[in-house]
Amino acid sequence: MIELDEDVAAVWETLIHGDYDWLANRIMDFDLNHANIQAALDSPAKSIQEMAFCTILKNRVFHGGILAKGSGLIKHGENGKGIASRWYPATLKHRIAAIGHVRDRISFQRGDAFEVLEQLKERRDLFFFIDPPYTVAGKRLYTHFDIDHERLFAATACLQGKYMLTYDDTEEIRSLASTYRLPYRTIPMKTTHHLKKTEIIISDNFEWWD
Repeated sequence: MIELDEDVAAVWETLIHGDYDWLANRIMDFDLNHANIQAALDSPAKSIQEMAFCTILKNRVFHGGILAKGSGLIKHGENGKGIASRWYPATLKHRIAAIGHVRDRISFQRGDAFEVLEQLKERRDLFFFIDPPYTVAGKRLYTHFDIDHERLFAATACLQGKYMLTYDDTEEIRSLASTYRLPYRTIPMKTTHHLKKTEIIISDNFEWWD
């Protein structure tokens, strides 16, 4: 796994290389209220573990789970539960423990995916799952939203292994897929606001599709 965002990377570094039990217990012991949320997020000079906790906290209590700058706390949430709408400590602890039990089978590094794709492009024994910031919503959702999408298509076209690439369904993405002769299919999905849209899956093989 490769991740450039330092906050998201802190979560995976803690889960794969750090004390995941500490993170699970920190979540379980946290008294969720506005004052404690603000205190946790305003705390300076965080360790990797504290960064991991704050990232999960923001993902659970920010509107839409959005971590990008400018995102704010949930106001009403599901069934009027507000900030507690998506805060399920026991479930999060269970998921963290599940990852912890198999983490010796997972490798993680904070870095630039473009560099890794270049390094591994001739490996025929690999399967690449690539999930970049989308062209339309990326700016709203991610800190590192501004990527060279054509460069990513060019890099994907050079891969000797198998790959799957997900994207928003736009004319730009369809055009790039056609330019680099990358097969794609569209799939239905729902947004946070339950709007029906389509996304694109780009892959070297669609024998599994039907």
